[in-house]
Amino acid sequence: MHGVGRTLLATAICLLFAFLVDWTLHVPSGVRIVDLGLLILLPAWVLWRELFSRLRNVPDRSGLAVLIERAHPELHELLVSAIELRRRDDPEDGADPELVASVIEEAERTAGALTLERATEPAPPRRALLVGVLGGLIAVTGLVLQPEAAGIFLQRIAGGGPSWPQRTFLQLEIPLDGETHVSRDTLELSIARGRDLAVVVRAEGEVPEEVQLSFEGGHQALLGRAGPDIFRTLLRSVQEDTSFEVRGGDDTDGTPRVRITVLQPPDVAGIAVRIEPPAYCGLPERTELDTDVQVLEGSAITVHVLADPRDAVGIARLLPADVEIPLEPAPYPASLAAETTEATEAEPGLRFEVVAEESLRYRLELRDSTGLMNPDPGLFAIGVVQDRAPEVELVAPARGEVETVIGGSLLLKARVYDDFGVRTLEWSSRFAGDPQSKVLEEVLEPRRLAAEEVGGSRRDQVALFASRRIAIAELFGENDPAEGEVFEVLVHATDNREPSAQDGRSAPVRIRVISADEFLRRIQDRLARVRLKVDALALLLREKQSYTRDLISSLESDEPDAADVTAIGTALSGARRVHGDARAVSRELASITEGLIFSGLDGRAGVMLDALAKRTLPIADRGFHPEPWLELTRMQREGRLGQADFADKLVEIVGLSLAISEGDAQGAIEGLRRAQDERDFTVAYDTLVDVSTLQSEAASKIEALLALLSEWDNYQSVLSSTRDLLSRQKNLLDRTREYHKDN
Repeated sequence: MHGVGRTLLATAICLLFAFLVDWTLHVPSGVRIVDLGLLILLPAWVLWRELFSRLRNVPDRSGLAVLIERAHPELHELLVSAIELRRRDDPEDGADPELVASVIEEAERTAGALTLERATEPAPPRRALLVGVLGGLIAVTGLVLQPEAAGIFLQRIAGGGPSWPQRTFLQLEIPLDGETHVSRDTLELSIARGRDLAVVVRAEGEVPEEVQLSFEGGHQALLGRAGPDIFRTLLRSVQEDTSFEVRGGDDTDGTPRVRITVLQPPDVAGIAVRIEPPAYCGLPERTELDTDVQVLEGSAITVHVLADPRDAVGIARLLPADVEIPLEPAPYPASLAAETTEATEAEPGLRFEVVAEESLRYRLELRDSTGLMNPDPGLFAIGVVQDRAPEVELVAPARGEVETVIGGSLLLKARVYDDFGVRTLEWSSRFAGDPQSKVLEEVLEPRRLAAEEVGGSRRDQVALFASRRIAIAELFGENDPAEGEVFEVLVHATDNREPSAQDGRSAPVRIRVISADEFLRRIQDRLARVRLKVDALALLLREKQSYTRDLISSLESDEPDAADVTAIGTALSGARRVHGDARAVSRELASITEGLIFSGLDGRAGVMLDALAKRTLPIADRGFHPEPWLELTRMQREGRLGQADFADKLVEIVGLSLAISEGDAQGAIEGLRRAQDERDFTVAYDTLVDVSTLQSEAASKIEALLALLSEWDNYQSVLSSTRDLLSRQKNLLDRTREYHKDN
């Protein structure tokens, strides 16, 4: 039982192993011979070892008696003794025959009642037989369930028989030029040099884990799954002829096979972009070669293409709209060809035209006579620059809200910037809070600003400047002037863009009409704030003057050193600070005086108003320019402006302030700068003495300025009291007349 069971198990294992190996791996005949030998020799060896060899070693009667008595020790070697006594043939050996006969009889009787389970242990042999039988049944069942495969296996292992049926079938797909080439055998393709080639393999039947591409030359590539039954890869930039085979699973016959022939593709030998800007901008036509271009919106673009070979055709693909434009045959200009190739005459070329309305990119897709396309069409850009609307900047009035009186006037000054030109420039007024109302509209005559008058970031634009003196009464139009009205004044420009011009507007300025008394009180308040600034300036000047005197004292010592140069630099910084504060005072005083003169409250300051307007109207920036005021104060001193009621007093104050800022303070800066650069301490000492003198004169003028401001304050107080008295007298007179009329 044990030997037969082991032999059956070994035979079943060898049979299943040989079947599965041949079924799954399709092994060659040599391996099948080894499997057949294993199938014969291994069971035979197990049969010999587990059955025949054990049968040869079965014990004799005495050995079996010993095995039984080992399981039954209570017999006390009865069976062995009986066997040995029976074997004796000589009765003369001294044994008692009756005793021998009784022992043998007892042994026979005992043996008939013994059980051998304890001596033989039958369970392991039975188990071995059962396992062997089950193994044999499994092997037979497996072969019975696959009768076709079992028949092929038995024929193959016997030394012949058919091949196993193929379970995996590979199909090759190559998308190229809008067409998909499919093959199971051999596929021959021609592609352009440098082109990417997509390879798709579809598996039918049993899908392998991976597919292998075997190239000529021994190179291999493994394709992973891209889907349930799809394998794909991309051969990038193919440069030379090649071929490859596809293998996977049990499809190992080397098909599908692909042969690739690499051809020289068509290419772009030159590009010339002809740009014709819109007529309104005044820009000349130009041509740019092999480059991305920037053009004005509305420009007509003609792209000339020099193809290689010359008979190539194609399209231009505009992105991102993905619009196709056919390339028309057109001679490539000889002058342009000479710059891109060695050609000296016009050659056959291609071109396409487009109007640049927005930025775009384009590809040039060429095809030669063989149907080959350029693998890298390139990507070229046409950037469109928008024609921006005019930018209008109000120079004057500089503040967003201006207060004036009915009989006054104001200066309106505006700078206009545009890309290519301004067609019209106008100013208009409207009632505040009602954008639809329009009281007045008038055209301005601008002048073009010189390059030095335009900022660095605006030098590539058209810059215009216009100014006008506007009487406040004009803002009312046909309406009666009234205090408390608020107007908005703005400037708007129209450029010369075609077909639709663009408008630009300035920020509106609110013009508030107030009473004369209110206006003078505002001026008085501003002068009071200026006086505080002048007091602070006087204190700062005394501090810097004291420092200059200390510096002079240090230079009077016997051993001046380099540290004095640093001290002079500190003094120079202080002088610049004094000059800046003095300039700020002058600017504020000039603004106050300008507002008073343009208000028209001083009826005898008409000449002064005309002179000031004449000199400030041409100024095209918001900066403070002391030159018109210096000239105005000089004319006032010379008596060329007539005798005003009170405006001339403010002009005198402005002149004194300018004498401080533009005269003494500026002279102190220049003197300290010379002293800092001077190597001779003696000369530096003399220069510092002059600076100290200028500072003393500036201090004296500041005191005089404070006195004039106090005098103006007193004068205005008297005028205010007089106005109050006149107003009360008028009210009293009106009441008296009313009383007389009633009685």
